[in-house]
Amino acid sequence: MADPGERSRTFPVTREGIFLAHAAVAPISGPAREAMDAWTQDASRGRQESLEIWKKVRQTREVAARFLGCDWEEVSLLGPTALGLGLVALGIHWKPGDEVVYDPYDYPANVYPWLDLARRGVRPVPLKRNPGEAIGWEDVKPVLTPKTRLVSLATAHYLSGRQPELSVIGPELKKRGVLLCLDGIQTLGVLPTRWPEADFLAADAHKWMLGPVGAGVLMVRKRVWDQLHPPLLGSWNVVSPDFLAQPEIAFEGEGRRYEPGSLNLPGIEGMRASLELLENLGHDDVQQHALGLARRLREGARQAGFRIYGSGEDRGERVITSLVEPPGGWEPVKRRMEEENVRVSWRKEHDGKVLLRVSPHGSNIPGEIEKFLTLLGTAG
Repeated sequence: MADPGERSRTFPVTREGIFLAHAAVAPISGPAREAMDAWTQDASRGRQESLEIWKKVRQTREVAARFLGCDWEEVSLLGPTALGLGLVALGIHWKPGDEVVYDPYDYPANVYPWLDLARRGVRPVPLKRNPGEAIGWEDVKPVLTPKTRLVSLATAHYLSGRQPELSVIGPELKKRGVLLCLDGIQTLGVLPTRWPEADFLAADAHKWMLGPVGAGVLMVRKRVWDQLHPPLLGSWNVVSPDFLAQPEIAFEGEGRRYEPGSLNLPGIEGMRASLELLENLGHDDVQQHALGLARRLREGARQAGFRIYGSGEDRGERVITSLVEPPGGWEPVKRRMEEENVRVSWRKEHDGKVLLRVSPHGSNIPGEIEKFLTLLGTAG
C-alpha cells in the first residue's frame, strides 16, 4: 500500500510504531473497527439483531468460504480455535480402539482435545519428529494403522512457520478413509488455506485475519456432517419454531448446524470487514508481499549471525520466523525493540530457549524490516 495516508487509515497500528507480531494477537484493521463501531451504535439503540446484520452474517460465511475453498454452508462462525477443534473432538462418533494422530509439538489447542479422548477409549498417537522440522508424508505414514480415524495438523507451525506437506498428506489420507482436521489460525488471511481433503478446519480471527479475539470460523464439510454430531445444542442449531422446544431434535442446515446459541455479532462484523479488506487487497498480493518481507528478514538475520528456528531447506514459504536465543541472551535486543516501539513476540521452545518470533503481514513495508534488522544487531 504505497499511499501513507491510506495505509494509516487502513492499518491504524502503523501510526504508533512497527508491528511485527501478527502470529500472536494482531491489531484489528481500520475497517474492522468501523464495522464494530457501527454495530455498537445500532446495539445501543436496541438493534443488536436486525435483518441487516443477518445479511452481513451471511456475507461473512461467504467471504470466509472463498478463503477456505469451501461452500458457505460449510462455515460456522465460532471462535476461538480451541472451541472449533474441541467440537470436532467431542462430536465424532468414536469407537473404543479408534486412534487419532496429532503433533505433540503443536500449539496446546491442537494437542489437548486429542489427548483428552483417551478417557473415551480413543488412543492418541503422537507424530515422531524433531522440534522445528516440517511435517511430511514420511512422518505421518509410519504411525497410521487400520484403526486410525483422524489426523490433526496445523496449516503452519506457530514457532517455525513451516507448513506440513498437505498436498501429499491430504490425498494419501483420503485413500485410506482417514479424516483430516486442520488448525488454520497461522495461515488463514495471509497464505493459501484451501485444502480440499480437509474435513474440518478451525481458526480464530485475531491473527492473520486482523479481526477481534473471540471471533472465528469452523469449517465442516457436508460430506462429514453425518460423522460429526453437534455436541452443543440450543435454540439456534436445533429447529425450534417460535422459540419452543420440540419433542424431537432436528438440526438446522448450513453453518448453523454447529452454532448452538447467540452469535458473537460484533466480533463477526469485525472479522467480516477485515476479510473483505484482505480480499480486496488481493490474496496473491498479500501473500507475496508478506513472504518477501519474511524472506528478507531471515536473510538479514542470518547475515547478522542469528540461527533460524526450524531445520530443513528454506524455500521462502513461511511468514513466521523465529530466531534462536544467542549466547548472550535477548535482553539488549528486547530493550532496543521496546525503546523504538517495535512489536515482536517472545516464545519458548520445548528445550526452554527463548525465541524471538517475527511475523510481518500485508500492512508492513520493507523499511520496517530494515529497521528491525538494524535494532537486532549481531548475534555476537
